[in-house]
Amino acid sequence: MVYKLNPLEVDLDFEDRVYELGDAIKVKVTLTANGDANVRGGRIDLVCEEHYSQTGTTFVPDTYASSTGAGQGTAGSTRNVGKERKETVVHSTVSFLEPGRIASGTPSVNTTRLQVPSSPPPHFEESIALQADAQSSWTFSWTLVATVDVVRGRNRSVGRVVKVNLPQGPVGGSVDAKPRMTTSKRKTGSSNGV
Repeated sequence: MVYKLNPLEVDLDFEDRVYELGDAIKVKVTLTANGDANVRGGRIDLVCEEHYSQTGTTFVPDTYASSTGAGQGTAGSTRNVGKERKETVVHSTVSFLEPGRIASGTPSVNTTRLQVPSSPPPHFEESIALQADAQSSWTFSWTLVATVDVVRGRNRSVGRVVKVNLPQGPVGGSVDAKPRMTTSKRKTGSSNGV
């Protein structure tokens, strides 16, 4: 059995602009086989990487100074501490290639439309709630990834960064449903007319 390490080249092309939730991305995938290649299919994924970061400072006591009794207070220093976490979510997927054979030397051009769902990423609402917190935040980055499943060969994937604009506020309403007062109350005087 012959196993091809580089059975085909994949080129991914789409309009470089900012997309909104609910938009469709017109995608063109060009496949060029290095020798005839059989494929099981191909798909395009819209991948969202959610990145959580939390920063802050903590006090670290100086164990030498506290054990010898040196100084009046507790000696030590503050250090920056933080937490980071990344989660990757496939936000939407579309198939662009059926099982078949790609002939050597002739590029195969495939076009499709990938719908950006109108729902935001899983941690979007939490990111809105954290906007008032200067030490914690969620950020989102997006990539279009084209993958081709190759028979007896290495599957080929190529990705390109895509810009997806998220709303500035919660989708479908407020995170905190309680009404907020925008102006201060004025004194109206006593109820007995004095």
